[in-house]
Amino acid sequence: MANAVSELERERDLPLGRIRFLAQIETPAALQSLAAIASAHPRMVAMALGPEDFSTSVGGVPELDLLLTPNLSVLFAARAAGLLPLGFIGSIGEFSDTGIIREAAAHARRLGFAGALAIHPKQVAIFNEAFSPSPQELEWARRILAAEKDATAQGRGAFALDGKMVDAPVIRRA
Repeated sequence: MANAVSELERERDLPLGRIRFLAQIETPAALQSLAAIASAHPRMVAMALGPEDFSTSVGGVPELDLLLTPNLSVLFAARAAGLLPLGFIGSIGEFSDTGIIREAAAHARRLGFAGALAIHPKQVAIFNEAFSPSPQELEWARRILAAEKDATAQGRGAFALDGKMVDAPVIRRA
């Protein structure tokens, strides 16, 4: 596949490597090969679980109980390989109930997903909002970084803010 894409880029005078790949995991067999898929080619940039296809392939329906573990597996494999983990726990076909989509996207972000694939224009604004930091999160990050600057000046690597310990992982998140 990558060779065919490279050839098409050459034929169309596109920069070599400009077209990137997103792997959509749709079967239990693919789930067993996540690390290999994630590192299959330098063009890989993201991974997502195809909830409808995956659920059908195991004879189930796209609900939380069935999708949580495979979604987390994709999340972990993508993060381990430096790829963007995309998705949410639920049916991708559920686009008319914006409340369900909003809740699922917020849950996915809390789990560590970086975004989600939209199949309908109604989903785009919801996903953009859900996967972007809120004003409160931005303020929290600013406070963490300011406190970290003060702590570093005092020779401390960890410190307390709002009654909570802050160290390197919290600072990276900020």
